[in-house]
Amino acid sequence: MRSDPRRGAFLAICLSSLLGLSGCANWPGFNSESRTLKIAIDATPVAFRLEGRVSVNAGEESFSGGLVWRRDTRDEELLLRTPLGQGVAELRGGPLGMALENAEGRRYFAADADTLVREALGLELPLRGLAWWVVGQPRPDAEYRALPDADGRLGELAQDGWRIFFSRYAMHSGRWLPGKLSARRGDDLEVRVVIDAWELP
Repeated sequence: MRSDPRRGAFLAICLSSLLGLSGCANWPGFNSESRTLKIAIDATPVAFRLEGRVSVNAGEESFSGGLVWRRDTRDEELLLRTPLGQGVAELRGGPLGMALENAEGRRYFAADADTLVREALGLELPLRGLAWWVVGQPRPDAEYRALPDADGRLGELAQDGWRIFFSRYAMHSGRWLPGKLSARRGDDLEVRVVIDAWELP
């Protein structure tokens, strides 16, 4: 059976940047007795370049491949590849708008990532949090609940309808950064990112 190309584009967008708008609710595992963690959130986005691997499981659909992501305070570029190194999707954006090009060369444009997904796929998807989560930070200006790991760093985060788990921290340019995170929403959507190399300015 051939897969729906719109579903394939959905997976590419999910891999590009799973981000969100909704507030945090009551999550299993978080209660009044939990040792919650208060985090000093950066005022501006953390500039970085990373290389790693990403996998997405969305119901009966799945994808795994390589990830190259460059982000600074002005713009960002994100490239997804198959395990064999072939391009799957490329996302570029900045203050003037966002563009997505898929493997077939089709391009989508919008003023922001949320609008891009809505116009390209006709879906409302959360597309603003992963850029903060990969550096071990909650998304600013949105409710969250956080639990520390055994070393007092961010171990678990509930935000924007997602539950994110952080592990494999290592020091990079004087900053502790996670080497792996798993973001889950409901029972049918999970995104895992393993970071093999960091570059910080």
